[in-house]
Amino acid sequence: MSDDRIQCVRLKSKIMSAHDAAALIQSGATVGMSGFTGSGYPKAVPLALAARIETANAAGTPFRVRVWTGASTGPELDGALARSNGIEFRLPYNSDPIAREKINRGEMEYFDMHLSQVAPMAWQGFLGPLDVAVIEVTGIRADGSLIPSSSVGNNKTWLDRASRVILEVNRWQNPALEGMHDIYYGTALPPHRVPIPLVRPDDRIGEPHFRCDPDKIVALRLLTRRFTLWWRQRRKLKRLEIGSPGRSA
Repeated sequence: MSDDRIQCVRLKSKIMSAHDAAALIQSGATVGMSGFTGSGYPKAVPLALAARIETANAAGTPFRVRVWTGASTGPELDGALARSNGIEFRLPYNSDPIAREKINRGEMEYFDMHLSQVAPMAWQGFLGPLDVAVIEVTGIRADGSLIPSSSVGNNKTWLDRASRVILEVNRWQNPALEGMHDIYYGTALPPHRVPIPLVRPDDRIGEPHFRCDPDKIVALRLLTRRFTLWWRQRRKLKRLEIGSPGRSA
């Protein structure tokens, strides 16, 4: 498996399968996932986690996690985890039809809050501790800094707050994304917050990369091509829907 997107030597030993990475997430954990709508969310690890949850629940061992994101995600994350009955609590936004049904039936707790309020509330501790962050990135530089993927969302906050970090390095994401982002590290909590020094359309006030303590990174999952497992999973889920009682093709 090619790992040229991972330039930090000390982290290469942490490359593992999605199955092994998902095994590091325990029932009851609060997990901060990357992604903002259909962009930049992890895919392989959530699907592997959903499969693990489904197996545990089928064996009579309840397994559920609390999921925080930047906004809605996609079927490999919200859809797969909701279908496996693996989400105990969800914030701040959801558009997945399976999760929506469970929320409306009272089977999944849901905090519908303004997206801009999530990071400050997490940072101030109002939402409780964050056990694990699962973040998609485009690459990892030699100094350990992370090249963002196609969305930022709450990723900076998850990386700062989480006790442990799992990274999905998505080689399908264009390497030209490096340098596009502007990650601002100059903010502070009230009463020490100051105005954001952005006064011109072309101002850059932050950094093009995320910072993350390498000691917190416990697993790397390298996606070496455009993610095709979703298509297989989608076909499988469609077959299950067609064959479910009370549903018609």
